[in-house]
Amino acid sequence: MTTRIAIVGFGQIGASIGHALAGYKEKIDRVGHSADVRLMKKMESQGAFDKTEIKLPDAVRGADLVIMDYPMDMIKDGLGIIAKEVKAETVIICFAVAFTKVYEWAREILPAGQPFILLHPVINPERLADWNDTLLNAHADLFDQREMIIVSGSDTSSRALQMATDLCSLLKAKPYFTESMEADGIFARVAQLPILSAVAVLNTLIHSPGWGDARRITSRSFFRTASISELYDEEEYFGITSLLNRENTSRVLDEMIVELQEMRKMISEDDEEGLRQTMKEARQGYELWLKQLTSGEWDKEAQPELPETRKILGRLFGGRQPKDKDA
Repeated sequence: MTTRIAIVGFGQIGASIGHALAGYKEKIDRVGHSADVRLMKKMESQGAFDKTEIKLPDAVRGADLVIMDYPMDMIKDGLGIIAKEVKAETVIICFAVAFTKVYEWAREILPAGQPFILLHPVINPERLADWNDTLLNAHADLFDQREMIIVSGSDTSSRALQMATDLCSLLKAKPYFTESMEADGIFARVAQLPILSAVAVLNTLIHSPGWGDARRITSRSFFRTASISELYDEEEYFGITSLLNRENTSRVLDEMIVELQEMRKMISEDDEEGLRQTMKEARQGYELWLKQLTSGEWDKEAQPELPETRKILGRLFGGRQPKDKDA
């Protein structure tokens, strides 16, 4: 008997999960749904899904696991539709970047006791250079040996926790457990601050009197900064993610304003050494982070061993690990 997994509203994350689970087709029935029917069918033809459904209710009805990969401004509506269709025991996993608020939505919208949990992946370093995160850049190895942030609450069911952990292992990801308030603080820094900084840079330039000429003579640094505008967490209501996590976002913006004021002071006072040191520290910090990210050696501490895939398959599906066709 196969396990039905519905991956809905998918972008790069959802489509990559579909590809990564392709090796378990004997035990998993992968169903996809997206509002973009043309691209959805293209993903099906490329093997990301076993079948696709044009209507969301048809995709999630009867599913054992629903994986939501929606922009932040579509999650609440998506939960409302899904809540009416899923089985009581269906586990709903939602990918998000504003965790406390999404948990509140889930508690308000889903039936009491519905297994629900939030995830967010750390992307494979080899894929970080992709200039956008659309499903056209889906890769089966997107999560290989990277942390998968698992955000749980005090009322998170053991079934949801186990399903999330087992999914991580099947995706070859490393589960990293945290709670919603801590996750909101982290993602305000690493997700929202870069986006809002890029918005500030772009609006400073395009609203300046000299933009008409300057736009013809742009640089690599401008291109890389401007490209962040392709990485918004929303489909239409841009900025809603920052508002949903306003306290943390406001705090990290204040911290950045202090840094900018310090650099402005250095420049206005012709503080060559201070500015040089500030920029040197930034480059060294980036190089260290990239080295640690690539190697996975953050603190040299032993990492916990993941459950064997064979055990996970037995627990999830009552079956054994699919044989490699080339074996």
